[in-house]
Amino acid sequence: MTKPDTTLSRKSLLTIINALPLAISVIDKNQNIALVNKHTTRFVNQNESQLIGLRGGEAFGCTHHDDADMGCGFGQNCMRCKLRKTVLDTLENNVSHDMVETSMSFKDHGQRHLRITTLPLTLNNETTALVAIEDITESKDHENVMLAKERLAAAVKTAGAICHEVNQPLMVILGMAELLLEEVEKDDPSSEKLLEIKHQAERLGRVTKKLLTLSDFHTRPYLHEEILDLDKSSPF
Repeated sequence: MTKPDTTLSRKSLLTIINALPLAISVIDKNQNIALVNKHTTRFVNQNESQLIGLRGGEAFGCTHHDDADMGCGFGQNCMRCKLRKTVLDTLENNVSHDMVETSMSFKDHGQRHLRITTLPLTLNNETTALVAIEDITESKDHENVMLAKERLAAAVKTAGAICHEVNQPLMVILGMAELLLEEVEKDDPSSEKLLEIKHQAERLGRVTKKLLTLSDFHTRPYLHEEILDLDKSSPF
């Protein structure tokens, strides 16, 4: 199979990428920006001449750009940066990548979820990487909301099953405690113990009521995990 010719001139490539609805840049072999389209300049609020020659993290306003004295690409966080690893693989190994998802923090835009696509190409007889970045933060946020709703629905079903199983023996315990309290004198030593049983049974009843009226899904830390926060998740 014949390998497609990806050699383009700067002018023709810019015409193509300016017509695409994504932030697209071309990164040279030194990991500097060689070309950007208009969507990229809008995202960083700078013109093309201000971006050409900069490292990607510096150009896009990565919050970790200033972590290392040598700048973008040399900090501890840079070693873990999925965008950097993807671009480097394209530049060094001539490998394209499709729809790689990652998260990055930007000085002007905060935490954003990104989808990255790269393609090796030759621009003006030099090896470069075309990088397309799609901001999928809103769709990710929507996905997280849907997952939270699914967790709440599962929690409500589980709570209903638990309450059904717990309430019947609970009512028996509470009823027996009340009957026994009627049969003993107030100064009887067992009276205090029966009152405590009644109190704890009523407390458990309030817990099952909250489980049956979950209206939201909140968690709180417990040991090394997260557990359901009943007080925040129920209106009662």
